[in-house]
Formats: sequence, C-alpha cells, structure tokens
Amino acid sequence: MESARQTMDFFGHQDAARKRTRTLIILYAFSVFLICAIVGVILSTFFFLTVTHDFDDETPRPIILAIIISVIGFLVTGLIIGIGSAYRIYELRSGGLAVALALGGKPIDPDTKDPDERLVLNVVEEMAIASGVPIPPVFILPNEPAINAFAAGYTTGDAVIGVTHGCVHGLTRDELQGVMAHEFSHILNGDMRLNIRMIGLLNGILLLSITGYGIVRSIRYGRFVVRGRGVGGIIIAVFFIAIVLVAVGSIGVLMSRIIQAAVSRQREFLADAAAVQFTRNPEGIANALRRIGGASKRGSDSGGGGGSGGGGGRIRSEMATEVNHMFFASGLSSNFLATHPPLPARIKRIYPAWDGKMLAPLRVAQRADAARPDRRPPAQRVQETVSEKLGVLGEPRMQQALLLPLLAVIGSPTPAHLDHARRLIDAIPQSLKDAARDPYSARAVVHALLLDARDDIRAKQYQRLESHAEHTIFQLVRKLEPDALKLDRTLRLPLLDLALPGLGALSEKQYATFRANLHALVEADGVVDIFEWCLLRVVGKHLDEHFNPSKRIAPDYYSFARLTTEVSTLLSTLAHAGAPDPSTNPDEAQRHAARAFTTGAAHLNLDHLALIDRADCSFAKLETALTELNRVVPKLKQQLLTAAAITVAADHAIAPAEAELLRAIADIMGVPTPPLLPGQKLV
Repeated sequence: MESARQTMDFFGHQDAARKRTRTLIILYAFSVFLICAIVGVILSTFFFLTVTHDFDDETPRPIILAIIISVIGFLVTGLIIGIGSAYRIYELRSGGLAVALALGGKPIDPDTKDPDERLVLNVVEEMAIASGVPIPPVFILPNEPAINAFAAGYTTGDAVIGVTHGCVHGLTRDELQGVMAHEFSHILNGDMRLNIRMIGLLNGILLLSITGYGIVRSIRYGRFVVRGRGVGGIIIAVFFIAIVLVAVGSIGVLMSRIIQAAVSRQREFLADAAAVQFTRNPEGIANALRRIGGASKRGSDSGGGGGSGGGGGRIRSEMATEVNHMFFASGLSSNFLATHPPLPARIKRIYPAWDGKMLAPLRVAQRADAARPDRRPPAQRVQETVSEKLGVLGEPRMQQALLLPLLAVIGSPTPAHLDHARRLIDAIPQSLKDAARDPYSARAVVHALLLDARDDIRAKQYQRLESHAEHTIFQLVRKLEPDALKLDRTLRLPLLDLALPGLGALSEKQYATFRANLHALVEADGVVDIFEWCLLRVVGKHLDEHFNPSKRIAPDYYSFARLTTEVSTLLSTLAHAGAPDPSTNPDEAQRHAARAFTTGAAHLNLDHLALIDRADCSFAKLETALTELNRVVPKLKQQLLTAAAITVAADHAIAPAEAELLRAIADIMGVPTPPLLPGQKLV
C-alpha cells in the first residue's frame, strides 16, 4: 500500500508539515483578503443606496467617500480578524493542554484505579515508549458520550491525548489501540503543530460570525439600549452591521471548512495506514470506525442524524467546529465540506474484506471482558523473569523487525517495538512502576535511579535528600533503593518515561527543588557519567519547557557549512564514548575513536571535520553543539543522526551507554527514536 510506505519517512513528513503550514497561511491570507473585500463592497454599496441621493450627480465626492468607506471597512475587518487570530494563538500558547481544557477535558490520574481508564493509560504508555516520544498526559472529555479522540500540541513535549467518555468506556483493547496508533501517527508526522495553528488562525475568521450573532441576540432580547434622538436610526444601523457580520461570517465559516478539508482530509488516510502499520491489526482501527458508524446509524434512526458520515463521533462542545479537524472521526453531524473522509471509505481502505456492516456500541458486560489489559493469570506474570520478558528474538514479528535498522523506523515503529515496549514495562518491578505512575512519588523514583552503587557515595546522596527533599520523598527513596539498584540497565530510561507525566503535575517550586536535588545527586561523586547526563537532559527537555514555555525553535540552517565545529563535537563525543578505557590502553582507545569518527564523518562528506581530543569532549560542549544542531532542517537532522549512528556502530557492538547517549541526543533534537530491539542494527 502506497500510503503505508509513505509513513516510513519521518523526516520527509516533517518537511511536508512545514510546507502544509505555508499552504495554510496562504489559504488563510486569501480568505481574509476575500472577506475584507466583500465587507468593503457591501459598505460602499450601502452608502450609494442610502446616501448618494443627497449629493449632486456631477460631483465626484460620493465616489471618493465610497472608496474611503470601502477601505475603512476592509482595514477594520482585517484588524478584527487579525486580533481574533492573534488572541486565540496566544490562548493556545501552552499547546495541547489549552485545547484539552477548552474542550472540558479532565486529566486522568496516572495512578487511577478505574479499569477502563487504566487500560487507556496502559495503551498510551506502550505506544509512547515504542515510538520514542514522552508519554503524553491523557485527558478524558466526561461530557462527550460519542466515540472520539484527538492529539494536540506544538511538539512531542507538550502533546496531550484527549479521549471522550465513549472512547474510554466503549471500545475493546484492540480497538482502543487502533485509535491511539492513529493519534500517535499525527504526533509523529508533525500534524499536531499544523492542527493547533489552524485553530488559532481560523478563530479570527469565525469571530466575525460570532460577533454578528452576539449583536443580533443583544438587540433581539433588549440588551442593546440606546437613548436620545435618532435612536431608531442607530439601532437600524447597528442591526445592519450585525447582519453584514453574520453574512460575511457565514462566508468565513465556509472558508474555514474549505481550509480544514484541504489541509487535513488526506492526513486521515495516512494516519489510518500508519496505525495499521504500527499495530499490524487492521481489524482494531477498522472496528473502532465501525462502532462510530454503528452509533451514528442508531442516532439517525432515532432522529439524531449523522448516517454513515460520522455522526457517531459527534462532539457536543461549542468548539466542535473549530477543532473538528483534530479528532479521530468527524465531530460534526454535517458532512458538508467534511474534514474527514467518509467512514465507509476509511474502513474499506483499512480492511478491504469488510462486509459493509457497522458495529453496535459495546455493552458493559462485553467491555469488561474484551477490554481486559492482561488476561494472563497473576501467577504466570509473577513467575516470568526479566530475561524471559525481554528475550523475544524467536518471535516472527521480532525477527522481521530486526531486518529493519533502527533509524529506518523513526516515526514509524513496528508491532515488534510495541511488543518490546510492553515487555519492558512488564519487566519493571511493580513497586517502581506504581511509584512512577503516582504524581507525588514519581520524584522518588527518579532520585532512586541516580543512587550510586558505592556505599560512601550513596551516603552523601542521602544526606543531600534528607536536608533538601520532603521527608516523605526521602523515605520513599530509601524504600525503593533495593529494586532501583538491582534494576536492569535497559529498563532505566523506560522507567523514567513512566515517571515524566507525573512530574508534570508538580508546582513550580516543587520542580525547582526536584531539579536542584537531581543535580546534587549527580555531582555527589564529582563525575557525570553517560546515564546521569542522559537523565538530566531528558528531564530538562520535557519538563523545563512545561514549566517555563519558551519560544519554539524554527530551522535556521539549511546546510552544515557553518556547523563543522558542532558536528565534530557530536561525532567525537560518540566516538570516544564507544572506545576502550584510555587508562588501560590509551593508544588503542585513540585508534578506536579515530576509526569510529572517520566512519561516521564519511557519511556527511564535509570538509574540515576533525576528531576532537577526549579531554576536550565535555558534556557542556556537547550541549552547546546540540543547541545549534537542533536548528537545522529535518532532512539535515536525518543525515546527522545517521552519521551519529554509524559512528556508534563502527565497532559492530552497541553498549547500553552508547544506546542511552544516542537516545538522549535524538530526544534533544526532537527526533522520536524507538527503543533498540535486542539484536537490531542501528543503520
């Protein structure tokens, strides 16, 4: 399937998203110009029909005044639209959180005991770890009985997943997994940024209609009061202006629908194809769409309307029109200029063998059985060892995935990665898992990950926590210490991923204390190792922006011409990280690093790249280099990460520390990298 093959190119999708943004801006500018011109024409026409009889036919004054009135109407209308768009964009500056709250969403507690909510969080956790993106907070829309969902945000760092009440309680696990895979495709392919920008821009156009209806209602219900002479004329003039705004606003609504359909319709087909590729289970997402269609048909039969076009996903919120393009299925009952393809067309593409029948919504009893997260007996789950959970090389899907290098599946993880993510989560001790999912104790988990195996260093770390952390957190760290020290290295970053959503619930003061304690724990032995640096960077990347939103980075570099020093720093750091211990054999370590560097640098074909001495490859210099390298266009990021992976894999062996370092580098550059499967190649 062509659409399925397209989903493989993450970096191509990022470039395409930038081009779609330009398309959106062009369409928006054209719509604003058209609407302003229509307002100018209407006002000048009204002037001629009502005022020109008072002027001599031979004077040019009416024409001049008409032009002036037309220009004023044009500019004022443009100003209203611009202010409306700018204000909405400002309201949405916090990203996905603003959208979720505006729709009436409530965050699902990471430590929820509700089985359906726990299932949703489990699926999202697995998808996020398999995709290499931070686990997004999940919001439920409690007043929305329809089956629907959305992903919103500017970046993977501020993304949220929204699910309706009907989605949480009305789908099986496989169906829910299909829906979430679709939404994660939007996250990975850069659709979220475009979608949230569309909300901001289109709000200005819709504002005209909203303002007009508001004035009409005020006049109708007597809220518009004017006293004095000429009252009737003033009211008539205001009413006329309101009617103009409503009429022009209706054109604005039409233009908004056209823009939404033009920009987003085809993306839904691609997201469906990506979901099938991710899960290798076309029936999951197909049956979710069939349940929406079944609910829509039931609504139509009972007078609710919708038919097979998607009314079963109807959103009640007043924001439904402006955010419709973000939802899994159409949130409107009308199919006029729909932002989503018809449900039958989507189902047929996903599942060609479909018999044309929709599915009725699940009954509670059906859901309780079908949506059970894990059907294995508890005794069986307890008996499984870490090696059993992670030793999955013999499985056919895993074997197939190993044929694809890691960088080839960036933005397009395979079912094997999803299976592996589930096994990673299962392998984490339950005590650490439960604590990580709790917003309060998540801090203790991250502190415990930094505990040193040496008794003297660990004693210094505890002294710091006892004096600067909350007493309860200090006690929790001690309680978690045995499991944390025994934790397999491959499970440390997945455990950190589980803790990140809970950490986002801290207050700014709590977060500042938490960050200070992290740095103190890392510095306790006077040395920063690779895992410690990776942990600090991952936490900083995803939480610093959450607590202190900054201006989002726009690409500034379209070549590496001015970045040779930064590229050399990155590749040199990776080359030395994989080299033998220089204290044992410095010459061999240097030869190893030189060989790895040369192999990686050859991929970039750049002049003036040179291996930097190990002593000059500090983490501080690496961070400085990455800050600049993060400003290159997506295609250059692809080349850079490929060169980095070639450098790491030059000796045909990938140590856990190298895998962690590469993951952190990709994370800083905004490139979601799936976990490395056992036996999988990087490039």
